[in-house]
Amino acid sequence: GGLDGARFFAKLSQRKSLGQVFLQEQSIINKILKHANITNDTDVMEIGCGLGILTIPLAKTAKSLVVVESDSGFLAAALNKIPKSDQRNLTPVHADFTRVKFDPVPVERFVVVANLPYQISTPFVEAVIESRDRIERCVVMLQREFADRMAAVPNNKMYGSLSIFAQFYLHVEPLFDVPRTAFKPQPRVESQVISIKPRKAPLYSLNEDLFFRLVRSAFWGRRKSLAKCIKEAPYLKNVEPPPRAPSQCPFFQESPLVRGEALSIEDFARVYDELFAAHAPAAVRN
Repeated sequence: GGLDGARFFAKLSQRKSLGQVFLQEQSIINKILKHANITNDTDVMEIGCGLGILTIPLAKTAKSLVVVESDSGFLAAALNKIPKSDQRNLTPVHADFTRVKFDPVPVERFVVVANLPYQISTPFVEAVIESRDRIERCVVMLQREFADRMAAVPNNKMYGSLSIFAQFYLHVEPLFDVPRTAFKPQPRVESQVISIKPRKAPLYSLNEDLFFRLVRSAFWGRRKSLAKCIKEAPYLKNVEPPPRAPSQCPFFQESPLVRGEALSIEDFARVYDELFAAHAPAAVRN
């Protein structure tokens, strides 16, 4: 059944500490649905149904809907608001998304729509990358700062290993900002709705483990040159045989003091080729 008012709002404020706030603004819901482009041919997964404000229209329109929500009270309250006729193709899953990921979705290809609890943003992106062959697109609301980091370009203060990790596998496109006033309780952070579409293939064919060890090393010391980070960061320490010394690489002979935040993915692919010539075939642009 539903939760009574006082308990319900006590529960809401407790959820705020979990990074969970509830979208109240119908116009924002409509924009999310428009961008998600759900038809009666679309199989959908929603992560975190909250009060069901997105779940209700999704259940009405989608071919099938899997809802993963870790709070049984919210799941029950959301289901309560959905007409029985719209529940035929709805599968509620009471589980923590970070444990089940996209496993509960029975179909081959699907669309993800979510107002994501902010503390699961990173595991969400990792799970999308893992299941990228199955996901057509995602339209999700995230903390604005996290969305900015995903889409950032070199020399922007938000640019970091998350930007490269996301863009290596995914097309990330900011859609629109959402004001704090659209939520209850009002969060302290700004939000943004973004579109994520898996690339047909990763940007480069290369040894991904070595490439991302290099990328993580590059951002390990924010004020340090890339050459220094490669030597000092822990991520390349146990690589056998050891990578070439930066001083032996043409890239660093040209730009000895360059910092990681100045390098595009293409630059990283070149540095990767020079450092790991002994380990791996050259990176190939897909």
